[in-house]
Formats: sequence, C-alpha cells, structure tokens
Amino acid sequence: MHSARMAQFPTMNQNTLTASTEYIGVILAGGKSSRMGQDKATLCINGESLLLRTRNTLINAGCTQILLSGFVRPGWNDVVIPDLYPNSGPVGGIVSTLQRLMNSGISQKIVLFVPIDAPLLSSELLASMMNTASEIGCFMSESPMPFVLKTNENVFKQLALTISDIRAGKSCSVKRFIERLNLMTIPSTDARISQLLNVNTPAEWEGVCRELKNRT
Repeated sequence: MHSARMAQFPTMNQNTLTASTEYIGVILAGGKSSRMGQDKATLCINGESLLLRTRNTLINAGCTQILLSGFVRPGWNDVVIPDLYPNSGPVGGIVSTLQRLMNSGISQKIVLFVPIDAPLLSSELLASMMNTASEIGCFMSESPMPFVLKTNENVFKQLALTISDIRAGKSCSVKRFIERLNLMTIPSTDARISQLLNVNTPAEWEGVCRELKNRT
C-alpha cells in the first residue's frame, strides 16, 4: 500500500526546480475517446488543441523534455511512444514509457505523467509536484493522476512486476501501480481538486468550457 506520509507542499513555481535535473513530462493520450465521440487530444480551447495546451502547460511547469504516450497526431514534433500493451488503459502507456526510458539508459530523472483530458491543470501545480518529488515521487490524495516519480531501481522493479501482470491478463490500474511505488501523498485543497477534473463526455467538455469562460 502507498505510504501514509503526507508531503509538505509550499507554493512554488518552475523557477525553483533544480537546474541540473532533467524533468520529463509525459502526456498520456493513447485512449480511444469512445465516450467523447472524438479524439480528446484534438478538442480545442481558444483555438488550441488539448494536446498542445497540455504540452505548453508542461513546458511552463519546467519540463525539459516532452513525450507523447499513444499515437502520432498532426502537428506533433516531439517524441511519440507507442503503447506496447494495447487495451491496458493508462497503465499500458505508463509502463511503455518507463520501459523506453529504461532501455535508453536514462536513469535518475523526474518524470511527470499527466492525462490528456485534464485541461484545468496549471503549470504552478505541476511544478510544485515536481519539486515535492525530489526523493521518490508524489501524487494528489484525491486522484492517482497526475503523478510524479523519480526513476530508480525500485521503479524499474515495479515496472517489471506490472508488465508481468499485464501479460498474465490481470487488471492493472494506475492506483495500484502507484501503491506499489510507495509515493508520497500530497494533501488536497479545494483549489487543487478543481484542477483534477477529467473530461470524458461531451457534457463534461461543455462544463469545462463554461468554467474556463467564467475565469476570463
């Protein structure tokens, strides 16, 4: 089970990130978007697709490299990591990305995973999570995503166990994956919880658009 430790979570921004550390942002966008009826990555806010909006949020949070987990989209020029384990949900994309990082010899990096369908996430929140994750990683108490981890031997060990479960046909959730990693839990506030909203249906998308319009 995940640790009961609650991370201290002061207000921070990307300027507090350690310059010598590589921060990798991963956009999880390999789903079929069946309930939405169209690819969620292509939904637009003020003329900007969710895919590019999420990319810009990660860059503003301080990520030095952006990876797309899923399939190639028009206008995307960064690295795309195909899902090696189809029909495994978000975990399939997570383990595919970690497997690529491991095989590339990349170690001791801070990796931030965000879903494509959370358009209210702010760069300030994500930067603060990356700062908090300096030792093992963290996630919000109200949701398994977004989450941050620091690649190390334990991460790759749990990666191997999860891949074994997937190949055995076992159900694997993001929550279970996080529990195995023993990440820190960040206490939620109303302001943080409001940013965790996922959009899966046209009605939810309309609600998010209204929310963003009210903020302007």
